[in-house]
Amino acid sequence: MASYLLSGPSVEYRVEQPYAAIPVQAAMDEWGKTTALVPELFQWLENKGLTPAGAPFYRYWCLEDDKKEFDLEVGVPLERMVIGDERVIASSIPEGSYVCATHKGHPDRLLDSVLEVEKWAEKEGLSFDKRFEGDTEIWDGRFEQYLTDPETEPDLTKWEIEVSFLILRDEIA
Repeated sequence: MASYLLSGPSVEYRVEQPYAAIPVQAAMDEWGKTTALVPELFQWLENKGLTPAGAPFYRYWCLEDDKKEFDLEVGVPLERMVIGDERVIASSIPEGSYVCATHKGHPDRLLDSVLEVEKWAEKEGLSFDKRFEGDTEIWDGRFEQYLTDPETEPDLTKWEIEVSFLILRDEIA
């Protein structure tokens, strides 16, 4: 099944959102180590008596090619800030305007939707909030939120994943 955008892209304003996350570095060929963090994070929240305020997400800080490691966080939104520990960090999704779209289909086809979102933003004259440190591209707000619970929908071709990219503040009227 080919991927497609179920909705969007569009620009949405979002308020700051606290979250808990586990930072990780992983290359595409070792992606299983990122997905394995989701149950660990939910167990951490349960042990602390905390309830998620939304679906789990990946926050990408640095994206590399398929051979190099990505720098990211596996996170879950929360109602309020918490205190992390040696494994789990507390942070927040930045307030601002985001280009958002929902991918419906297998996660292996997500890149097609991401590229479509990037082309749309360029056509609209929007720039994403990112910077460079040397040759390293660092994003201030690049998220994939997994809206489908794999326990209730094991068919990956029916999954929905929201992508949202923070836009530079001075570009919003």
